[in-house]
Amino acid sequence: MACETVVIGLNWVGDNILALPTYKALQHRFRSEGGIAVAAPRNVAPLLHASGAFKKVIALDRSMSKRVSALRDGNFRRAVILPNSFRAAMTAYAAGIKERWGYPTDCRGLLLTHRVSAPASRGHQLDDYTPLLAALNAPRVVDDIPTIKLPALVREHGRTRLLNIGLHLDRPIFGVHAGGLYGRAKHWGDANYIEIIKRLRVEGFDVVLLTSPGEREQAEKIATTCNGVPMVGHDGDVLELASAMTHCAAIITNDSGPLHVAAALAVPSVSIFGPTDPGRTVIPGASRVIRSEHRCQPCYQRECPLGHHKCMNDVSVDEVFAAAVGLFSAVEAPVEEVRGL
Repeated sequence: MACETVVIGLNWVGDNILALPTYKALQHRFRSEGGIAVAAPRNVAPLLHASGAFKKVIALDRSMSKRVSALRDGNFRRAVILPNSFRAAMTAYAAGIKERWGYPTDCRGLLLTHRVSAPASRGHQLDDYTPLLAALNAPRVVDDIPTIKLPALVREHGRTRLLNIGLHLDRPIFGVHAGGLYGRAKHWGDANYIEIIKRLRVEGFDVVLLTSPGEREQAEKIATTCNGVPMVGHDGDVLELASAMTHCAAIITNDSGPLHVAAALAVPSVSIFGPTDPGRTVIPGASRVIRSEHRCQPCYQRECPLGHHKCMNDVSVDEVFAAAVGLFSAVEAPVEEVRGL
């Protein structure tokens, strides 16, 4: 049975991970119609496909015309549009999809056939689409959290990849993600990550840098300064990145896509937060959050508007290192450690 409903997914890797419970609620709702197809950016689609949770996953190109063509070829009757952008609604409209459900944001109300009022306040991102799901009679299970179980063959590919780049799988591996394409305000600083990597190696851990094409130059500089650190993800293969992460004992990162991928894969993490609110995106219990506390938080700016970047600069290497090593301690520390001013 061909599916009649396409869900237009989000642009960022982490946002798609946090939308997994929404996708699954819609999959259950329309199971009698063949389930749903999820249309997601080309770099994210293989990861969603490998999860095996959906009838069909459509890889979307950047080109508007190619996006429209991909949706039109599916002969869908209904589109559930998760992005709030005008462009996402226009894509479904131009593809000739009869029913178009979404929030009437970004001046796109006329492009929607079924307009649903967006949440009045911003709670956890997991709940962003609760009104939309309610309108579609597709309630999300309250305690449902994003999970992905990769097939054994995919996990084995990750293992082989780590071996090929020089990792030793007979000792714990830390994945370290120092980047973040949103903006420099989220960055903890290369010097801090370099120091963390050196300390982890002294303690007998192996380290792999988790990166993406847009972060490759930064990762290469860190690797060179540390006398060589293997990298994965720099070719843009998100599925390979995830498959490698399944073999990591833990990861260290800022507020970024790999943080949410790790949570979905049940890989422990230490995450460093500054300009963004961990209460908005961190899956409860999934990460040990380290942050300082300032009156200007959260600002959600790409660059520090005050010029001092204290929210990230005030997080010390000692704190993050202790939290990381503490993941292997028999005594668990609190999930979130917050220092005062």
